[in-house]
Amino acid sequence: MINNKNKGVVLIADDSLDSVGMLNEVLANEGYTVLVALDGLQALAIADLMTPDIILMDAIMPNMDGFEACLALKQNSELADIPVIFMTGLSETEDVIKGLEAGGVDYINKPIKLDELLARVKVHLNNSRMTKNARVALDEVGQLTFACDLNGVITWSTKHVRQLLASRSDDLKWMELQLPLQLKAWLKHSPEKHTSLQLSGLITPLQVTFLGRPSLGEYLMRLLDDDELVARAAFKKRFELTEREAEVLFWLSRGKTNIEMGQILSMSPRTVNKHLEPIYRKLSVENRTTAVSVCLQYLGNR
Repeated sequence: MINNKNKGVVLIADDSLDSVGMLNEVLANEGYTVLVALDGLQALAIADLMTPDIILMDAIMPNMDGFEACLALKQNSELADIPVIFMTGLSETEDVIKGLEAGGVDYINKPIKLDELLARVKVHLNNSRMTKNARVALDEVGQLTFACDLNGVITWSTKHVRQLLASRSDDLKWMELQLPLQLKAWLKHSPEKHTSLQLSGLITPLQVTFLGRPSLGEYLMRLLDDDELVARAAFKKRFELTEREAEVLFWLSRGKTNIEMGQILSMSPRTVNKHLEPIYRKLSVENRTTAVSVCLQYLGNR
């Protein structure tokens, strides 16, 4: 029975016509729109014209193999977020590692078990959509958040990050050359979550805070501008707050809701609320409205 509900666009890149035909039929019957490429070069050209939601990539193909195609895909900022599942008869550990290092999110051995493939496609599509929704939300709340790889190369950022970095640097290549070097050197030391790095080479100070690793090979970061740093330090000293409480209070003073603060600080709204309880006690207030008033009055007096 054909499922007429479109679940997403799947690009199959495989030089085997038998394999392509089988996957096309199964995916179409499940409600997916299917695109087909017979080598890596075709896959890149099709993805550039009709952006798929997910790619099933054969590792060994003529002209350009799947590993090369995936690497090229991840270097294109418009296509880098597309999840790639490798399909291959290769099963050696080094081949699996090669696929993951190229940017693949998963690996399926041939002959393909169709039920397993459909389950993995569903999972990775859902994960990809949740990530996109979260990034849209971060952009909407004006968050200074970005992601980078182990080499410090930015793989995604909100528009506010790009604007702030451009305004703080008088060297057009600073973001492309200097920032990755500083991040790479820092990440080599495996920083703990919520620790910060002072960036150098900027007109005015900026720090980067490590928020965590949302996926393999990806590091989530947040920029801290000088206004935030000064305000947080002042709150921490005046009200005897922990570093985390000072973070929450700063964003509370900016009028953010618990949900928005959770998105900004990578915590659940419930955890935000737990931090607010001791904050209210230390400020000698009973609710967020009064807390905001106390903060604004304090900053104004300073």
